[in-house]
Amino acid sequence: MKAIVLRKNSTAVELIDIPKPSPKANEVLVKTVRCGLCGTDREIIRRGIPDVPPGEDFLVLGHECLGRVESVGDEAETDFKPGDLVTVLVRRGCGECNACRTGHVDYCYTGKYTERGIHKVHGFFTEYFTDKPEYLIRVEQDMEDLGALAEPISVSAKAYEVAARLMGRVCFDGACSFRGKQEKALVAGHGPIGMLAALLLVVEGYDVSVLGRREKGDFQRAFVESFGAKYLNIATDEDKRFAQEQGGFLLIFEATGLAELTFRLPEMLSRNGILILTGVPRGPQEICFDGNTFMANLVRYNQTVTGTVNASREDFEMALRYLRTFREKFPETAAGIITGRYSLDDWQKAFGKKGQNEIKAVIEFE
Repeated sequence: MKAIVLRKNSTAVELIDIPKPSPKANEVLVKTVRCGLCGTDREIIRRGIPDVPPGEDFLVLGHECLGRVESVGDEAETDFKPGDLVTVLVRRGCGECNACRTGHVDYCYTGKYTERGIHKVHGFFTEYFTDKPEYLIRVEQDMEDLGALAEPISVSAKAYEVAARLMGRVCFDGACSFRGKQEKALVAGHGPIGMLAALLLVVEGYDVSVLGRREKGDFQRAFVESFGAKYLNIATDEDKRFAQEQGGFLLIFEATGLAELTFRLPEMLSRNGILILTGVPRGPQEICFDGNTFMANLVRYNQTVTGTVNASREDFEMALRYLRTFREKFPETAAGIITGRYSLDDWQKAFGKKGQNEIKAVIEFE
């Protein structure tokens, strides 16, 4: 069968033949329907040092998967059956710390976890794969069109769940700043994670703005505005002016991985505001910012800055619920998030330079 891989010490992605797996007694064989390409994949390729599985010289890429159950091992304790649609958890816990032993592998204390398609376990850019039932999450048949987005939106869903818990400390009797007021949220970046976060926050009732550098008439700017969010151009300081006029943002969601932008964001927080980081920078970078004001505001105004990574089963399940809501409220927007669908024969086009109008590209295996 075919698989898209990156070899050790290489930046050249390859399509190769590997043996079709056979499920062990406690495993499920899954046929890949489609798999999304994301910034993490591109970063692994750019660095050219994939974390290959032990004893291997390549890593099968891909971690944003929708698959169809092909067969179930004789001893697998599951109600999955052939034909069922599934998505798959990415991170596998260490089995030692309390977080991993209680199903919260995204909070692993030892760092000995693995991640499919990222860290020491093959991913899903392949025609078939096997896994244990405990890592599979059911996708309803009518969600086949959007099911491959479960992983990226699970990141946004978990980030919001973390932010909501922090917000609970400054929201009283079910309200935050003022009774009946629509709270303001800012999403920095409009890649897949940021775009899905903006949709999520709109659904949750926030007055949402998205921060980027696109001019009026640009595809992604128009896409943001199609579901009721505002677009603020950082190049003309629209974000700072808006924050000053409106008293800042109660919630800021960072989805860029750019330190020079991220440390601009705290000054736009409102009193009691929360800045949650999801982007991972590329290597070290020194920046200069006003550390005294940053520290003083955290204390005086009860502000919080926190980070979040990966997602648990509960976050994946919540992500699928959000996807259904997106489709119900904004059907054209939901359908338009996947901007590029490539057959396996055209896989190289998907891995080429990211297009100006690309939000999410997927490889179609079926």
